[in-house]
Amino acid sequence: MKKSKFTAVDAVIILVAVLVLVVGAMKLAPRFMNKTTGDAVDCKVLISSAEPQLGEAIKVGDEVTLSLTEKDGGVVKDVVVRPAEKIAFDSIKGEYVKQEIDNKCDIEVTVSVQANISDTAVTVGSTVLKVGAETPVRGKGYAAMGYAIELND
Repeated sequence: MKKSKFTAVDAVIILVAVLVLVVGAMKLAPRFMNKTTGDAVDCKVLISSAEPQLGEAIKVGDEVTLSLTEKDGGVVKDVVVRPAEKIAFDSIKGEYVKQEIDNKCDIEVTVSVQANISDTAVTVGSTVLKVGAETPVRGKGYAAMGYAIELND
């Protein structure tokens, strides 16, 4: 009489493997099956101490990318350029004062993007947007690094 090569332990191992595959598919399927375009989100990026020519180059309506490696981005909705300031200690008066930095400006760029919003992050494609995170702004003829200072939906 020949012994059976298939035992109860083998059946349990196969059952566990199938269960792991099903749970994994259920967790990953929404990422690949979700065809929604997402929600419109305005991301405000502050570019500090930039050259004035950069402020002139960024125009409302420009297509910009908010990533160094991906093509995730949106459209410039608003640009605010103002003189760059620094806080310095005035030793004569004994107080801190704001001083303008010569030939530098601070630029606030508001970019409208289509994003997926979850409990933990706002994602544009595969790029995660978070307030306080360093965020590149790349458009045709310019590129700069700034910080996301505001996210509004």
